[in-house]
Amino acid sequence: MLFLIAISIAVLIAFCLDKPLKKCPAAFYITAAVLTVASIMATKSDMTISSRFVRDYVLGIFSRGALGTAFWAVVMWAGALPNGSAPIKKLMPIRGELSITAAILTFSHIITYGMTYITNLIKGRTGSDFVITSIVCLAMVLIMTPLTVMSFKKIRKKMNAKTWKKIQRLAYIFYALIYVHILVLFVPKAQKGREGYFLSILVYSAVFVGYAVMRIRKYYIASKKPENKLVPNTVCVCAFALPVALAGAVSRGTASQSAKPSGVVEEKAATFTFSAETTAVTEAAATTARDGKKSSETTAVTTSETTATEAVTSNKKDEKKSSDDEEKQEEQEHNDEPEQENHEDTPAAEPQPTYKYRSGEYEGEAEGYAGKVHVKLTIENDAITSISAWADDDDPEYFGDAMNTVIPQIGAKVSADGIDACSGATYSSNGIIEAARRALEQAMN
Repeated sequence: MLFLIAISIAVLIAFCLDKPLKKCPAAFYITAAVLTVASIMATKSDMTISSRFVRDYVLGIFSRGALGTAFWAVVMWAGALPNGSAPIKKLMPIRGELSITAAILTFSHIITYGMTYITNLIKGRTGSDFVITSIVCLAMVLIMTPLTVMSFKKIRKKMNAKTWKKIQRLAYIFYALIYVHILVLFVPKAQKGREGYFLSILVYSAVFVGYAVMRIRKYYIASKKPENKLVPNTVCVCAFALPVALAGAVSRGTASQSAKPSGVVEEKAATFTFSAETTAVTEAAATTARDGKKSSETTAVTTSETTATEAVTSNKKDEKKSSDDEEKQEEQEHNDEPEQENHEDTPAAEPQPTYKYRSGEYEGEAEGYAGKVHVKLTIENDAITSISAWADDDDPEYFGDAMNTVIPQIGAKVSADGIDACSGATYSSNGIIEAARRALEQAMN
């Protein structure tokens, strides 16, 4: 899982590279900025990366905000650990530096998906989840930006300590908004049975709910100073377990009903229909053959009628001739009969048209952006009459753009070669093209 990998990287950097980070933070900031810019350029370009591991784990750890969120998790847990503990001694001196690094890494996610949100807004894709996510993200950016600026030592030294501390309390709202943002995006996908999202919700819930419980416990013990900590510890365990269990129940509630085999998912596939047309070459060949047949038959019948008429007229004129002349006429008619038969040509057989593809339904599948892409096409006389496409895990909006761009080209060309991909949905486009190619290969004569 991506977030677990990101957490491991963030914890290793925080605990193993704490001294270099404290001594030379600029090197870490520059590295984070370079990686952020590189991931944005790679994600937004039309460059095709065939390795799914590279897309999901190398680029995805930046573009999806997993590494930035992991660094924020380390920062917030540094404030929730018991005072005087070994981890807090390691983390508190570099907490500001970790915050700045986390903010730089988060900008990769903000820019990558911010551009997508703007595109969706222009295209009118403004559902309820879009509105909620947009509001949450805007609030997060407005809180994160000043907190990040104030984390630099030069800025912090110029500010009043009490004022700085009050403003920094906005970080609690920021952490809560991160968790809300994740739930809004992940719960619907987990309910639909999308692979990995249920586990992701449990892990994120454990991190953020656990932080909230530990932070409240720390405040309670610092202010009340109870001699017996059994009661607050028990309350904390319950307060941690219940929300995590609730988040799991909500996200898991309809997963068993929504997770469907490929055949059922096919019912929701988008279908494009095309008019069935026979190629011009085949039509011309068939027409020529039919015309040739009719011409041959007409010639044979005309010749036969002419010969028969001449024979009757000749008999009338020679009624008064001698028997010798009649015998000669009969011999002449007998000799003419083969010639008449020679004029009766056998009609030419109509040639059968040859097709490149067999008629019928054919299905192919290929790798899309986040999972398998399926294409089913119907062929009739070398023409595609319909194409259906659906994806297991690709984002519906990106996949829809890819279908609208790619499928009409495939239907028009009756081929998967020379098809232009949809800009911004390259992987989904390539998945559709490759699946269509495999379906056409099955139909090949």
